[in-house]
Amino acid sequence: MSQTATYAQNYLSSFAAYQEEYLQRLSTLVNIDSGTGQIEGVNRIMDHLKQWLSEYDFTVTLHPSSEYGNNLVARRKGRGKQRILLVGHVDTVYPAGAVDKQPFAIRDGSAWGPGVLDMKSGVILGIYAVRALLEADFDHYGELIFLFNNDEEIGSPGSTALIREIAREVDYALVLEPAGKTTSLTHSRKGTDKYLLKVQGIPAHSGVEPFKGRSAVVELAHKILAIQNLHALFPGVTFNITRLQSNEQLNVVPDLASCAISVRSFSPHGLDAAAAALQHIASNHNIPDTYTTLTRHPGRHPYEPTAGVQWLVEKAVLEGQALDIALKAEPKGGVSDANVLMSAGIPTLDTLGLVGGGMHNLDREHMQVASISQRGPLLAGLIQRICLKEQ
Repeated sequence: MSQTATYAQNYLSSFAAYQEEYLQRLSTLVNIDSGTGQIEGVNRIMDHLKQWLSEYDFTVTLHPSSEYGNNLVARRKGRGKQRILLVGHVDTVYPAGAVDKQPFAIRDGSAWGPGVLDMKSGVILGIYAVRALLEADFDHYGELIFLFNNDEEIGSPGSTALIREIAREVDYALVLEPAGKTTSLTHSRKGTDKYLLKVQGIPAHSGVEPFKGRSAVVELAHKILAIQNLHALFPGVTFNITRLQSNEQLNVVPDLASCAISVRSFSPHGLDAAAAALQHIASNHNIPDTYTTLTRHPGRHPYEPTAGVQWLVEKAVLEGQALDIALKAEPKGGVSDANVLMSAGIPTLDTLGLVGGGMHNLDREHMQVASISQRGPLLAGLIQRICLKEQ
């Protein structure tokens, strides 16, 4: 078999035939409120996905969680060697009632609605890419596995263990997060750490004897400015400060103040260097007699472009060329379940979903309908190419 053979072009007619049904199914999912923790809506979506995957002879199991609803794992064995995991999430960032405000609609060549891009369209795209392979009688895979989770938008706290468990069983993972543009792939993402910074001061009456107080708020303000200045010392590392809190009494010098800090870096070294710098800031003070504690909560590990990831990029680029698409892999500052998969040691390629924009904005989120006929064949061709790696 020629090493330069490509497969994506073989699936163009399939996705042209699928498009009407694809959009009907997308409408079904988008018109169900499924913000993280909206269990009824999440479970309804998983029931639809279970039914659709069962039609293609997948063995489907639901994995319930008390806080977020069901996760779904679907499996189908083939006659080949490579085991491929396709990953997506069904939760959105939107509150209950979002569908009433912005139901599914198609206008100006785009589909609109809550979660239409991030990432219900990608979840369905994965199913149709596999359907195209099966209808072409392609079975040279060891196993195809879908994992659709319910809590990615808040960091996958309830599904990370399941993701890691399934990752141990596969050779490669493909994540169906949306692409910002037709040519987009993602080969790296920043990792994250979260911190709580708490300052203890000394209270005093702010009118009678303010000089006896030590303001935790003023001390925190000094520290916030020092943290902002770290951007100049650590290029590529970001420090975002939120959730400022303090005592509320206006007649008392505040003795308690705190903030949350989100740190992101493309490398573990960057996260560790940031941790040391933050600890240095916490251990010093500008206001005498104040005391500060810093608590680090490690988050997702950085997703780095390893040799295995670069191999996936190369294969995707070749399949893109067959469709006259000049794909380019780029780093992303946001995190996804690709971070979890890479930390489990599985070569992973991200943003293989649909093209569009306006994510996390109910009035702007949209998916370009024309991208179905581009990204669908690309995904099917890439899966076939990976499966024929050793043949």
